[in-house]
Parts: sequence; C-alpha cells; structure tokens
Amino acid sequence: MTPLLDRQRELDLISEALEAAEGASGSLLVVTGGLGTGKTTLLRALRPLAEQRGTQVLSASAALLEQDFAFGVVGQLLEPLLPDASFEPAADAPEPARGPAPAAAPEPHGELLALAADRASRTPLLLLVDDLQWADAPSLRWLGHLAKRIAHLRITAVVALREGDPRGEEPRVHEITDRAARVLRPDPLSPQSTAELVAARFGRPADPAYLTACHEIGAGNPLFLTAALDALAGTGAPDAERAHTVRTTPLPSLRERFLAALRTQPAPVQAMAKALAVLDGHTDLELAGRLAGLDGTGRDAAIRSLRRLGLLTPADGPRFVHRAVREAVEDAMTSAEHEDSHIYAALLLHGAGHPAEQAAAQLLEATSCQDGWAIEVLRSAATAAMRRGAPEDAARYLRRALLGSTPAGPDRAALLVDLATVERAFDPPAAIRHISQALLLIPTATQRAKAAARIPPSQLGGCPPPSVDVVCKVAGELGDATLIAGEDRELALRLEARLRHIAVAGPGRLLTCADRLRALGPTPPLGTAAERELVTVLLHGATMTQSMSAAEVGPLANRVLQYEPATPDHVYSALPLLPHILIAADSVEIIGPWLRTAQDRARRENAVVPQGVIGIELTQVLLAQGRLEEARAQAAEALALGVTGWATLQSMIGIVLVAIESRDAELTRRLLEYRREGASHGHQPSSLQLLRGSMAAAVGDLPTALEYFLDWGRAAERADWRNPAVFPWRAWAAGLHYRMGHAAQAQELMEEEWARARAWGTPVAIGRALRMRGAVTEGERGLELLRESLDVLEGSVNGMERARTSVLLGRRLRAAGRADAETQLRRGREQALASGVPWLADRAARELQAMARRASPLDVEALTRTERRVAGLAAHGVSNRDIAERLDVSSRAVEKHLTHAYRKLNVSGRAELAGLAHLLPDGTADAPRTAVRRTAANRTEPKHRGTPG
Repeated sequence: MTPLLDRQRELDLISEALEAAEGASGSLLVVTGGLGTGKTTLLRALRPLAEQRGTQVLSASAALLEQDFAFGVVGQLLEPLLPDASFEPAADAPEPARGPAPAAAPEPHGELLALAADRASRTPLLLLVDDLQWADAPSLRWLGHLAKRIAHLRITAVVALREGDPRGEEPRVHEITDRAARVLRPDPLSPQSTAELVAARFGRPADPAYLTACHEIGAGNPLFLTAALDALAGTGAPDAERAHTVRTTPLPSLRERFLAALRTQPAPVQAMAKALAVLDGHTDLELAGRLAGLDGTGRDAAIRSLRRLGLLTPADGPRFVHRAVREAVEDAMTSAEHEDSHIYAALLLHGAGHPAEQAAAQLLEATSCQDGWAIEVLRSAATAAMRRGAPEDAARYLRRALLGSTPAGPDRAALLVDLATVERAFDPPAAIRHISQALLLIPTATQRAKAAARIPPSQLGGCPPPSVDVVCKVAGELGDATLIAGEDRELALRLEARLRHIAVAGPGRLLTCADRLRALGPTPPLGTAAERELVTVLLHGATMTQSMSAAEVGPLANRVLQYEPATPDHVYSALPLLPHILIAADSVEIIGPWLRTAQDRARRENAVVPQGVIGIELTQVLLAQGRLEEARAQAAEALALGVTGWATLQSMIGIVLVAIESRDAELTRRLLEYRREGASHGHQPSSLQLLRGSMAAAVGDLPTALEYFLDWGRAAERADWRNPAVFPWRAWAAGLHYRMGHAAQAQELMEEEWARARAWGTPVAIGRALRMRGAVTEGERGLELLRESLDVLEGSVNGMERARTSVLLGRRLRAAGRADAETQLRRGREQALASGVPWLADRAARELQAMARRASPLDVEALTRTERRVAGLAAHGVSNRDIAERLDVSSRAVEKHLTHAYRKLNVSGRAELAGLAHLLPDGTADAPRTAVRRTAANRTEPKHRGTPG
C-alpha cells in the first residue's frame, strides 16, 4: 500500500471533526482535487484513525457504471447497520439529537436517516464516500438530507469528489458540497515525500539524480509517481544511471486511467484535449480552439475542465501534465480523425505564419496530404532545420515531401538532390543513391552536372560502377573545361576533380596531374571553389607520383588552404586531400589548427559525417607530428561516430596507419573485418594488404608479412604511388627481409627508398630512409648512417621518428660496446613516451636494464652444451638456417635453444648476444667451408615482432 505523505494537515482537521462529532456536533468534509491526487488513499487512512477513537466506520465507493442502481452508494454505506435495524427506539434510548427536529424526509430517506441517527446515538459514526461524482441520484438526495441534519448528529461524513468531472457540477452534488464544513485540497507531493516513497518502494535511499527525475515525472501527483515506480520495478537499483530511464519509461497503466477519465468528459472537452494532443504543447490557445472547433468561451471552459481534472498544468500554457495523457488522448482518436486533425493543424499553422517546422511536424504525422502547399512547407522546414544544425530532421521533412512529388517529374529530381545534400552529413550511402536516382530524371546536362557535383570526391570512390559511369557521362556532356566558360566551366572543373581523384580512367591518369597543374601556370588560379578543388586533386596526384618535389607542392597546398575558411563543409569537396599533401611535404603547421577549428564547428552543428572525416584528417596530422597517442584518440572518436558505415577503407588510411604504427591488434582486427575498398577498379592498392602484413608480423609469420607488403608495393607501383613520404612500404619490407637474413634484398630496397626520399626532399622521408639504411648496414658505416638520420630528423616535428632512430642507434652502440649508448637510449625512451609510443619506450628500457646487468662467464656456464654452441654461432653472425645445417637439427630446434639462451643470459636477442661473442665459442673448428657468415647488421636483429626501424 502506498504510504500517506504530506497529508498531516488534512488528518488533523478530520481528527478535530471526529472529536466534535462525539459531542453530537457532526460535520461534512469534502476532499477534492484532480485525478490521482491521493483522495482515496486519504479516505483509507481515516479508518484506523477513527477506530482508535471508538468510532464506527462505514464506507462506500461510487462507480461510473453503477449510477443506475438506486441507493447503490447508500446501500453500501449502511449495509453493516441493516441486520440490527430497529425503527422502534428503546425506552431508555437517549434522544437521537439536540435541537429542533428537522422536517420529516420522504420515505425511504427518512427511514435510512433514522437508522443512521439511531446507531450514531449509541456509537459515533464516520461515513466515507469515495468518487461522489459518480453516485446515483437517490444516494445523492439522501446525502443531501444528511448534510442538512448532520450538525446535530454524532456523525462525521467525509466525501471524495474528483474535480473536473461533469457529474461533479450537478446541482445535487453542489447541494452536498455547499454544506461542507471544510473543503480539503491536498497539496502536491514535496521532493522529500518523493524520496520517502522511492525509498519505501525499493527498500533503500536513491541517488539525488534519480530522485529529481522521479519528482519531475510525478509532478507532485501520487498516482503518476506510483505508476512510474511500478513500471520501474525490477529494472535495477535506483541510482543515477537509471535516472534517464525514469524519464523515458512508458506508463501504460496510467494511460488507461487517463483514457477512462477522458471518456466521461463532454464532447467539447474531449475535442479540446485532442486538439492539444495534436499540437503537442503548442501554446497558441486561439489555434487550439480553432482546431477543436470551439469559440473562445467554449475553449476556455474546456481548458478549465481539463485543468480541474488534473490533466493540464496549472500554468498559462495549456500543456499536459504527463506524456501519458497525450498518449491516452491519441488512443481515443480514430485513424481518420488522427490524419485529418494533423493536416488541419498544419494548414492552420501555415496560414497563421508560424515557423515552417511546426507545420511540417504535423505533416509528418499525416502521409495522405500531398498538396503543393504541403511540399513547400516541408522544403522550407528542411532549410530551417539545416540552419539550426539538425540534418536528420531536414531529411525527414524532405522524405515526406517526396511522397507528394510526381514519380518521374523534375520536382522529384530537385527534391532528391536536396535530400542527398542533407544526407551527406549523416548517411552518405543514401545520399549517393538519391543523387544517382536524380541524375536519371534531370533533363539538361548542366543540371545533371550540378547534381553530380554534390557528390564528395571521397564518396564517389565508394559508389558502384554504374553511378561512376553516369558521372563520367555527365562530364563528357559538359566538355573540356579549358574550352568553355561561365557556370559550365566551374561544373566541368568540379567533375574533373572528382574523376581524377578516383583515377577512373586507369593508373596512367595520375601521371598527368603534374602536367595539368603546370599547364595552369606558375600561380594557378584559386579564386573559385572549383579551381581550388581541381588544384588540390592535381597536387595530390603529383605528390603520390612524385612528379614534383616537396618544395613545389608544399607552398601551393598552403596557398589553397589560405583561400578556404575552416568549415565542416570542406569534407564535401576535394580538400580532405590537403592533409595528405601537407604531411608528405612536412608542412603541417597550419593544417592542424585549421582542422581543429573545423572540427569544433562540426561538433556544434552536430554534423556526424564531417566530424568523422575531420577526425580521420586529424589522425593523419597527429601521426605525422609523432603524437601517436593523440592520433589513436582521434581514430577512436571517428570510429565511434560510425565512419565504417559509410567511408571506404582507402579514405580511412589515417586509421589504418595508426593501427600499424601503434601495433594495436584489436584495432587491426576490427579494420580487417571491414571490406569496403571503394570503386578503384583495381587500380589502387588495398589497405587490407597492409593490415594483413602488420598482423602477420605481429604473430611472427615473417614470410607471410613480407609477401603482403611486397604485394602492396607492387600494386602501388602499378598505380604510380611512388612517394616514400606517403607510404614507406619499402622500409617495412626491407626490415622484414633483414630479419629473415636477406641482407642484399633489404639493402637494395633501401637504396631505392633513399634515392626517392632525396628527390622528394623532406626531413622525415630522408631521415627515415637513412635510419633504415643504417639498420641494414654493418659496422661503422651503419652507425654513421644512424647518426646522420638523427641529425636530419632534428629539424622535423615528428618526435616518434626521432625516438626510433635514437633507440636503434643506442642499441647498435651498446652492441658495439660504445660509451654513449646509454645517452641515446635514454633520449629515445623520453621521446617515445612523449610521443605516446609505449612499446618503443619499453624496448629502450629493456636495453637500459640489460646494460645495468651484463652477462658473466658464470651465466655462460648455466647454458647446456647445445645451447652454448647455438648461442656462440649466433653471436658470431651465423644465421639460424646455417646453424641448423651445421648442427644437423631443425630451424625450430635452433630457435628453441636460442630462446633458452637469451633467457639465461638475460639478453633480448641477437643484438645483445653479439656483445657476448668473446664469452661464447665461434664454432670455427667444425665450420664447413660453405658456412655463410652474416654481416654485422644481423647483430641488430630485434626481438620484437615489428620492423627494425
């Protein structure tokens, strides 16, 4: 049972009335209020209160469906007295009442009054009548007669009357309530009482956030609150995490109560409730009255009734107290009534000059209206929604407008283009579909070109081939941009940029970008957005093919950026290629802050796709700056925005590189599950190959990893992707060659990488190539190359590359027994930690720890004979395969013995093992003439699973 809360005032007043009745001074009290205010609970609480005083309690409850039963309420009330009824008073019975006797009541009212008065003369009575508004007429007359005499009887009568019900306005009810000594209106529940009720329901106090939510949903009404708590039963502890659930929990039992209450109301009140439900909180009273078909007087009377009933807030705005009220009203409406009401509401809102979105919201509920005015309202609403940063709302309006367009008309094509433009912000695949549909309906080449230009270049790469073919056809219809002028020239430039971006004509198309760019002159025009798009695509092609140098590309790319405001809309153009270009050119000083500004605006506008694209762009920039941890955070944010639902894997290359550089196995697996490569027609290498190679290297499958990287490199060469500053695949492959003992192949790859890096001319590309050359070069020359790499990288912002070189140089110096090894290792460790590369920092820390504890002859003695022979041969540069041949064992056995030796000698791999060569046998006595000595470069073989650089 619900505890009685915030009702002490009422209990005190009724207690006073009971005390007065004991002295034959009875009274009538009325408890009134709207639906669910706790009237019934209060009446129930009076029974124990009266019985404690020795007062007999008689109760009755009226019902809506029992109004035709004469004396139904009185029968319930007096039934306990009937078996003892005696209309002949006893000789010694006291006078039933003091004062003059009232006029005799007509039968049977007089008999029933005499019966009650007779019992009250012996025992005080408390009469409780609930839902007085539904009492039958004879019972109301009897209660009216009782009210006239009650002041001289030992009777207290307490009746509950629901306000707002039409029966409560009848004269017979007024006759009773007008004679009441007190009219009690219980106050709303306080926050403290809400907390007590929640604690009583769950057996424990609740968090403040949960209590606040409960108090808001209850609106101070006990019925609302208990219905919510009933619905929440079994959903978990009442803590702050459940607060949102409280506000969104449906309350079907409450809706049924509201629906029953509404059915008792007269037609004008029901019509007003329906109008308010259709308008859903709209505060224009005149509009609501017109929708309900009421004049001003009828409207105001209906609102008063709904407020008295407790269904509307007491404030000026006619709002339902709970969403369950609106649901109940809607349940009372037929489908046709629902449709007609929303259409009429939309027409009224539109005609009265209200904002278009208010009328459009009504049209979303009425799908049958396909008039011209409705389509215009919906388009205006879509424009307004975009202005306030709600593209998904705008799309809903335009999709609804499509229902009223002709299947093959130009109006439908225009709507499809508008819809696609909106959908770009959150559903690019749908945008592509709708533009593709529109292109088939648009009559002229120029209009088709305008529609095709709405497709972002990065998204065109993900289109199915038929859609790409349509864009190619449209571009052909416009002709060569150098031969036309005006609007068509701008459109031709945009389409050229898109088709060049996806290299739809084949890989050779990319090689022409530099020539096309030079044909635009030494200072290409950048005054229009179309010109900037084309220049960006041409710069990207020249960068990928290395047809120009970084010194030529970087300044022009920054010049393009200076013409462009930092807005989220840049993601719908070719500008997302600029980070690729500027990263390759080692010129990221401007692009980083520019992207941050665009990202902040995208967040404010709630544009999901721009946020995702900008997040990927920032991922690449941060990675180029050597800030791996921040790059991983941006990648995670982009993935959380659902970029895998619409982006091609190629357009997510920043996230792919983060997975490779961070050696994040979980991120790599997640990307491997994503297969949407894009419409590259087989001309572009697959990012999946890089991911698979990285995964294979992580698990120690070096031959498979090498094959993946070489496959990717061959595909890159076919696609004319030649720049080592963009994808240093040769360095990755050379590292794997080196670890597998293929020194010549590793050096050959790095010489080619070095030549291309010098031709490109950026510190990162050159420094990285120098490091890998040093990694595969023996002796002092290798150390010299590593020091040269470090000098070059000092001028770069990429701290991660500097850290890698420092750690590798420190390891090589340590293996050579040089004193400055510790300095380089500590420096590399600090830079790795600052860049967010924990695995590199850990490697440096292990080297430093090994330096602190060097192996001794005693450690060597701990080796078995076979382990000593294997370790000795490895320390002197013999490969695992040659050791296996010499000892006539398997390569797997050699690896097992080496692993045991590493652990016993406390070294991490061959690089450290080479430093102990003076303590281990070299095996020359039994070495065959064909034994192959490995170069000193092999002594730098790392223990980790990645590449040596």
